Amino acid sequence: MTITSSGDATRAGWSWRVDPPAGWLVVPSTLTEDHADVAAWERGAAGAVRRSLEQQPDADGEPVALDDAGGAALDRMAEESIVNLRAFADGMAPEGHRVVARLGVLGRGPVPVLVAVGVSDPAEPDDGLMAALGATGGYPAAPPTVEYPALPDGDGVRVVRLDVGEETGGAWLSVGLGRRTDHPDAVVDTVLVWRTQDVLLGAAMVDLLDELLPAVRVSRSEA
Repeated sequence: MTITSSGDATRAGWSWRVDPPAGWLVVPSTLTEDHADVAAWERGAAGAVRRSLEQQPDADGEPVALDDAGGAALDRMAEESIVNLRAFADGMAPEGHRVVARLGVLGRGPVPVLVAVGVSDPAEPDDGLMAALGATGGYPAAPPTVEYPALPDGDGVRVVRLDVGEETGGAWLSVGLGRRTDHPDAVVDTVLVWRTQDVLLGAAMVDLLDELLPAVRVSRSEA
């Protein structure tokens, strides 16, 4: 499914879409997509999630043989995952943001990633990209790690940070990957953000965000 933004980028004369690589799902929202299309997506996505969980090997690397109870449990897990993804997507849609999810990451269920695109005036430079990626603000447990990966179509920024929850005290890991592309009349920022308490996924998600970023395609809107 191709998703087009409805946020600031479109109003500024730009549009964007996500062409998901293999293993990724673009999650629709009932606020921006037809309800029948969303229902059809849910049915297909639930099957894809179930298959990704079913294919996870046991501790010895062997396929897991499921009985009826195990199959039913996987069905419930897949359905609950879709409900959670859809709720996340509906929450982000009013801001023009989108949610995508990676399947089959280290035996987990779908791993959601926030996708956003913003456009600013090149005559008024700001640090909005760094803030969106988590390089500034908040109360990190240590200074965020900031890297500048080389990209073929813009300037890359990667931010990895660890925060401690104010209420629970638990650790929160976030990985942000951004792309800034300069045009004569606009600065276009693409932002990917993943955040979790499942900190063991951190190294895998750094690589997976690198895989996802080229799939976010930004272009001028047709007049």
